[in-house]
Amino acid sequence: MRYTLRLLTIQQFERAATLICALELMRRRDDALGSEQIAIGLWVGGDATPLTRREAELALDRVRSGLPVEKGNPIQLHTCPWCGSPLDHKNYWVAKKDPRLVIACKNEACEFKDGLPAWIIDDDVYARRPSLLIGTADKFASLPWRDNAGHIFNLGSDDPPPELIIQDELHLISGPLGTLTGLYETAVDALCTDGAIRPKVVASTATIRRAHDQVRALFARDVRQFPAPGIDARDNWFSIETPRDEKGTRLYLGLMSPGTSQTTLLVRTYAALLQNASEFEADDTTRDAYWTLLGYFNSLRVLGGARMQVNDDVPDRIELLARRSEKQPRAAERVIELTSREASSAIPNHLRDMSRSYPDRYRLDVILATNMISVGVDIDRLSLMAVMGQPQSAAEYIQATSRVGRKWPGLVVVLLNAARSRDRSHYESFRGFHAGLYRQVESSSVTPYSPRAVDRALHAVLVGLARLLVPGFEGNAGAAGIKSHRDRLDRVFEIIRARVAAVAPEQADAVDEAMKRIVDEWATTADETELHYANRHQPTSALLVDATDHDTDPEGHFRTLWSLRDVDTESNLFLVRD
Repeated sequence: MRYTLRLLTIQQFERAATLICALELMRRRDDALGSEQIAIGLWVGGDATPLTRREAELALDRVRSGLPVEKGNPIQLHTCPWCGSPLDHKNYWVAKKDPRLVIACKNEACEFKDGLPAWIIDDDVYARRPSLLIGTADKFASLPWRDNAGHIFNLGSDDPPPELIIQDELHLISGPLGTLTGLYETAVDALCTDGAIRPKVVASTATIRRAHDQVRALFARDVRQFPAPGIDARDNWFSIETPRDEKGTRLYLGLMSPGTSQTTLLVRTYAALLQNASEFEADDTTRDAYWTLLGYFNSLRVLGGARMQVNDDVPDRIELLARRSEKQPRAAERVIELTSREASSAIPNHLRDMSRSYPDRYRLDVILATNMISVGVDIDRLSLMAVMGQPQSAAEYIQATSRVGRKWPGLVVVLLNAARSRDRSHYESFRGFHAGLYRQVESSSVTPYSPRAVDRALHAVLVGLARLLVPGFEGNAGAAGIKSHRDRLDRVFEIIRARVAAVAPEQADAVDEAMKRIVDEWATTADETELHYANRHQPTSALLVDATDHDTDPEGHFRTLWSLRDVDTESNLFLVRD
């Protein structure tokens, strides 16, 4: 199962762990179900979880000492997925006799008091090969760097490779991320193919246009839509359109203030929404739905400024409103961020706090979020949202505003900037735009074999397939195998040629020339040095160098990505004065 955002990945891992525990318990009680453990694995980047058991030990030592762990925190499950008992650092340890990171529930009555069937560090995922692996699409970038990544495809064993791939939020796999993902999919599809049997791919999405073209570019497959369109648009087999008087949905309200700044508009809107949520007469259940204000922002820069306004100016405005209505001013003190600036270790705690209902003393007042909130955050109690500026795409707008109004009628207030012509246009056509909201969804662009994508990552796909599929190229020193086993690379060439023919036949000749050029440069470098795939201490003898390393001379070596998140490297600009 593959996701595109770390928040969604961790959340789905927690949910799926309960299912896996149930299946494993059934297996233990029925001998006919075999002796192989049913387990779940988390395969994400080193910023979220440790890559090795040694890193996990060091991170746990820091937690036990009371020190924060900003990256690579092994404590991803905070409650037992089976019995619900709290889990902390005391429930995690690295076993020495049977090397693994153990997550054990201390509840003596729990079926998994000796250890949960869950693996969250790369070492354990490669060694244990869990039944269900949940990861992020950009983890594919590790394929040319590590041989042990091949373990998850059951290479070298009698077990078949993965037979089912589930890709959630397909519409997010577009643009630069989708282009490189489609290129790496060449390797993933080949590694998952058993003879002539390819894996089944199930992709889900809510906001997409030209899905056939996107799926062809990403997976080299045709689309089979489920459920198929019926004869009535109001009944699509798994959901039925409900009349408005039976179930409320979302009310969109557009605000624009040409005579004041956008900051003033934000302060006054936030204060009015927060104070009114505490003033109106209702029971606790109704008040809870509108107690927490979810603020959405298109950039971290704007969100950073809003954070200061929420802490300073909004409380002052709330006091003014309370004096006017002769009510008690609300103390909106519980404010969190859901952005890339937050440490991965803090995300599970934020999700738990978001679920706290009124009148819980630890309930949240304001959540400030970027597009991290737009997928996978299913907190039913949220019904109040403020969107700062019109998002760049209609799909993003739909996904973000769908976080509220899931259980109770939702209110979405859009704060449009009078100084921007695009925002003014949306304000002027507000009713028409929202009346046909889903018609506004833009088609996505995925071009895995475009010239610049080939320049950036074709070598990584070729090297990854060679390391994992071709004898003589395995191991870090296998890079030197190009001198004696160059002819064996024909198998890799055929895999890539077949993929290009299915996805972008017009690029076949260019890709063929690029592959030959890559192999020629690889062979030339191998003749000049004792070549390895990676060598951090001596980059001149490494075939692959980190794409973000500007200190390494790339001639004769390949700049290779570690993650698909940052497709382009940063360029520092220095002002030099004579």
